Amino acid sequence: MVIVLYQVKAADSLTVQSLQQILALEAFPELRRIIVFDNSTVEDAPVFTDERFFYHYVHGNQGLAKAYNFVWPQSLAAGCQWLITLDQDTELTVDYFKSIISASEVANKTVGIIAPVIQDGVQQVSPVRNDTLRPLHTSLPKGGEVYSEKIMVINSAAMISLSFLEKINGYNEDFSLDYLDHWLCWKVYQEKRQIKVLDESLHHQLSVLDYKDRMNLTRYQQILAAESLFYRDYETNLFAEYKRQLFLRSVKQIFKGFFPYAGRTLSQYKSILGERNGN
Repeated sequence: MVIVLYQVKAADSLTVQSLQQILALEAFPELRRIIVFDNSTVEDAPVFTDERFFYHYVHGNQGLAKAYNFVWPQSLAAGCQWLITLDQDTELTVDYFKSIISASEVANKTVGIIAPVIQDGVQQVSPVRNDTLRPLHTSLPKGGEVYSEKIMVINSAAMISLSFLEKINGYNEDFSLDYLDHWLCWKVYQEKRQIKVLDESLHHQLSVLDYKDRMNLTRYQQILAAESLFYRDYETNLFAEYKRQLFLRSVKQIFKGFFPYAGRTLSQYKSILGERNGN
């Protein structure tokens, strides 16, 4: 298991807090190693009472892909079969661990990822369909199913087969943070694997849903760059539709008064058009 922190102390992380509370009640010996990968600007090494916890500090924000690529080879070498990836603000539950461990024990070799349903408030944000640019405006995939067709599950609380990660040589560091989960799920289907969605659900705050309170312009620009890369180089069948959607998004942002965001969206749209024209 890897928990990636950024500008949050381990003691203040909802993920770490809920995990320690759970392990105090039930040992879950199946959890062999728990790496707390700290990307913060200041090191703050915590004291853990459970010997399975390991703290690793890297100055500056390395993103998710580098953190995951640091951990998964170690986990494979230690004899683990699965890697659970976690953000810092997911509230874990005993039922989640019981469900995901049980699912891992019976999963066949075609399953590349096992993941719960993730809720942000009342909105299901994972899994969603991966064959549309408006996944929250279409029918949502259900829990308790194994999917061979395109769906996307977010990184947090997903459990990935280490044999699958070894086959694809780990995570694509071109997606250091944003759209890494899109790329990974795209890779699952490229390799003819499946995604199993649990009946269990967890709560997680998804920053990209809120322009006002949870995201700034810098983050939005990072998301735009990763989004464009994904549709231009990987999910290419949606690229033409993506260009149209960028323009329409900028219009919507203007009408809602999000002018700085609209400016960034239009700039990205013009940049894509320039690439197509060879400029």
